[in-house]
Amino acid sequence: MNMQVDGVETRPPAASQRASRPASRPASRPASRPASRRLCLPTIVIAGLAAWLSYRGWTALGQTGALRSFDDGRYQLAGPVVLGFLLIVCALEQVFPAQRRPLFARGHLLDFGYAVFYALLVIPLVVLLGAGFSDLLARTAPWLVLPQLPGVPDWCFVALAVVGIDAVDWLTHLANHRLTALWRLHAVHHSQEELSILTTYRAHPLVHVSFLLSAVPVLAVGDNTTTPAVVLTVYACLGALPHANVRWTYGALGRIFVSPAYHRIHHSATGRLDINLGTVFAVWDLLSRRAVFPARDNTVIQTGLSGRPIPVEQDGQKPRLGRTMLTQLAEPFTSIRTESR
Repeated sequence: MNMQVDGVETRPPAASQRASRPASRPASRPASRPASRRLCLPTIVIAGLAAWLSYRGWTALGQTGALRSFDDGRYQLAGPVVLGFLLIVCALEQVFPAQRRPLFARGHLLDFGYAVFYALLVIPLVVLLGAGFSDLLARTAPWLVLPQLPGVPDWCFVALAVVGIDAVDWLTHLANHRLTALWRLHAVHHSQEELSILTTYRAHPLVHVSFLLSAVPVLAVGDNTTTPAVVLTVYACLGALPHANVRWTYGALGRIFVSPAYHRIHHSATGRLDINLGTVFAVWDLLSRRAVFPARDNTVIQTGLSGRPIPVEQDGQKPRLGRTMLTQLAEPFTSIRTESR
């Protein structure tokens, strides 16, 4: 399958090249004695950091403020606008699919489970993490906040915040692919072999610790304007859309905005994964020469992780969705130690 990198047609790395990928994303595991497991210290440290920031956020908000913030967060990130958007895209996936599959495919069902988990438990965690991190920045780095500029319209600061969020998200996404400790958490998202709009919510809760830096642009413009909740909701919807199981490339706009066909390459089961890292805008990939655009024939790419290094719902005769989800969430907390024969 041919692809285009900044207008130059290329092919995915050959098998010999893929074998050189970091050990954190192994294609397969050689024959060995039964693996023994031990706790993974980096993940424990990240969990401890999340607990500390959450406590700090709870203290900063206060009990009443925290509960109100939970409700606001759910309305903003999982409210009627987002739910309506998801339903429309889910319907379009069935009418114009990139890859035809049943509505109740295993991947869809597990992603739905992750979406419910996100709405009930992850959003409150994100609220606490954000509050704790913002409080920490306000106390230790007040210089991050831009001074008041009365002559500049509010919309300019809102636009600056959105562009800043997207740039920081790109850098964080790159770090999630380059750093083993973060990749272990991010790999859960890449385990999906039946990509859909709901795959947006297939993410380990602790991965949100790494994306806390996206609060910096919002904090930076805080003295000049408050970023409207509707803007953040629209941004969340645009960030979810690239996971949709449709062939959309956006045409010429596909070189500016991240399309489903463009982002599907990022989830490819073979080749590089540290490409097409943009959330909403593709400009960061273009500037870093990590943009790989869909081939003209828009060939459907198989998604997932080669060799299935973590359990997936497509493996086995029975779905066992609950067990798979719990195993995927627990996987980053342990590291495998094998003894060669």
